[in-house]
Amino acid sequence: MDEEYDCIICGTGITESILAGCLSQAKKKVLIMDKNGFYGGEGASLNLTKMWGMFRKGQEVPKEYGHNRNWNIDLIPKFIMADGTLVRMLIKTGVSAYLEW
Repeated sequence: MDEEYDCIICGTGITESILAGCLSQAKKKVLIMDKNGFYGGEGASLNLTKMWGMFRKGQEVPKEYGHNRNWNIDLIPKFIMADGTLVRMLIKTGVSAYLEW
């Protein structure tokens, strides 16, 4: 196919995604390409299979780790303020039971 684009963006990190959004709002035709099989660049959160594939190519995830839906692993560690609004929200909703602190 012969496609023409106003802009080609390499990567799907936060900066690239914001830029693509702004350009598309300006009625530009944008193509976003990424070498990874997931969105988010260095700021992505991956399931267990994707993470295992990055660091243990060709090996299967051991069964004792459970299902993919049990895992959401950030490529960049995040800091959560100990007494912040986010912590209070996580505790109130019960989501904190699924996090490793």
